[in-house]
Amino acid sequence: MTDVRFLPIEKMNSAGFIELLAPYRFVGGESNKNLTAVKIHPGEEGNSSYIPPSLVKMVVDSLELSYRRTFLTDTTVLYGGRRMTAPDYVSLAWDHGFRLPDLPPFIVADGLVGADECKVTLPEQCETKVARLAAALERTDNAVMISHFKGHLLAGFGGSIKHLGMGWAAKAGKLYQHSSVMPFVNEDKCTFCKACISVCGSSAIETLENTVRINDQLCTGCGDCIQRCPVGAIRVSWNQEAHTFISRMVEYALGASMATTIPVYVNFLTNISPDCDCMKNEGPPMVKDIGVVASSDPVAIDQACLDLVTAAIPLDDNAEAGLDKFLKIRPDRDGREQLRIGEEIGLGSREYRLVKI
Repeated sequence: MTDVRFLPIEKMNSAGFIELLAPYRFVGGESNKNLTAVKIHPGEEGNSSYIPPSLVKMVVDSLELSYRRTFLTDTTVLYGGRRMTAPDYVSLAWDHGFRLPDLPPFIVADGLVGADECKVTLPEQCETKVARLAAALERTDNAVMISHFKGHLLAGFGGSIKHLGMGWAAKAGKLYQHSSVMPFVNEDKCTFCKACISVCGSSAIETLENTVRINDQLCTGCGDCIQRCPVGAIRVSWNQEAHTFISRMVEYALGASMATTIPVYVNFLTNISPDCDCMKNEGPPMVKDIGVVASSDPVAIDQACLDLVTAAIPLDDNAEAGLDKFLKIRPDRDGREQLRIGEEIGLGSREYRLVKI
């Protein structure tokens, strides 16, 4: 049974973080030349619920990570905005306070436009055969996962598993996880510049009279056309059957956990919003801030977080303690499926022992 260490909100200070993370300190300094990635989510532009730099710094310093051998990181996204390309994303992270000298440098893990990837072959029990992950992952000796536990539109809730599976995926991996979802062309916006055709490596983009069309049978889901379109005419349809998305996301989480050593997962139970940090309007908190938890098991830590949020008194007068608050707002998105699948494929265990600090 895995320990999940729990630091209550009233003890979230430097001394508390040092005690919380003491069992997970590892050698990642300059002497052995190991590189350590600290996986974070710096927040979408306009989002206010992401884990702030001050708390990320407490984790980094409590683990005694060398700033010269450590980098903060995340991957680019499929949709428009400042997280779609590396230069703009680095600038956004800087604007949100994730910058030197207070923290290690922020480096985008899947390259300039999300096309830099490594491939990990998954075990037989997975339907996914190969996970297409951020290239930086295969050059990383250790990774620390810092996740914000909150609601999610497709996964029900997002924690370590979602951050591990979706957060380490290159653009092609993100498209794959969204199942049959493929890029499509908004013909009303298309200017027929044909820039997308020049980057398509599978000859999947066909010309019509005054626009282009993407052939789903040929498209490999690399996402390059989404990035290259100068007017945002190429989009992704997010209408998706939830089970397929969750299953592939969890299998990608297993792939990411196989690609490098992850000594510790850290989940923050603060600003627990209905929607994820990718949203500009994530909604008001569902419960009061609870604290922070740490574990070596991504399934156990997410199970513990779900249990803590479920037991908490809701801020919504129409809800009550003891009920799954994420399931209440999205009855067709049962986040517990992440935990079940994760346990089935060997990502971790749902059984845990909560150790209060």
